[in-house]
Amino acid sequence: MARISTYNKAVPVVAEDKWIGSDSQNQMRTRNFTAQDVADFINKKGGEAQNLRYTYNDTNVYKTGSIRFTNGGAANVLLNSITGFDVSVFETRSLTTNVGDFLLNALVNSEILLTDCNDISNWAIYTWNTAVLKGSTLEYQVGLTFKAGGGSLIADEDYFISLLTNGSALPNFTIGLAGNTLTYLITHNMNKYPAVSVFEAGTSNQVYGNVTYNNLNQCTISFSSLVTGKATFN
Repeated sequence: MARISTYNKAVPVVAEDKWIGSDSQNQMRTRNFTAQDVADFINKKGGEAQNLRYTYNDTNVYKTGSIRFTNGGAANVLLNSITGFDVSVFETRSLTTNVGDFLLNALVNSEILLTDCNDISNWAIYTWNTAVLKGSTLEYQVGLTFKAGGGSLIADEDYFISLLTNGSALPNFTIGLAGNTLTYLITHNMNKYPAVSVFEAGTSNQVYGNVTYNNLNQCTISFSSLVTGKATFN
């Protein structure tokens, strides 16, 4: 056998490419590992300290490590249509570690990012409004407000849930916009220059206007056309 360094490189690497290694779970026997196998392993183990990982279960039957809808759901559910789901107190990577305290105390009133583990184009940002422990004590019924994103929940696909901003730690203020004027003078009394986001009623799409900070507790938002919805300050 020639020296490994003398072999040509396989470029680009594809999922079916293989290399040789030792199987630690089978007496260190020599085995082939595909690039796809290694990618799946890294994807599944990566970010363990930063994310929760769940499988979308489209049935109405509880499964450990899953998110589902109480009465069951379609095999493909648009992310922008979701206003809540049931989530297991156990995630797929640790089926014996109860993360219920995190689902309740860290995520309620916070913004979260939901992403498809295998397709980054499937993502959505939600406000995690409520989390109520169900009678089985194995799931929380979660209320959500869609804020941005696109794609779908797909049956049997895995998804990461990541905390973006902790609502309990950050002061925030929300006010409705009636849509009867192009300019709003808003007093938020937060004693700072907060980030301002505006969301259209009905669609929850984010819209953009000109924000002028008059002082630490008041600002003016101006639009080029009438906008009905809400403005959030945080």
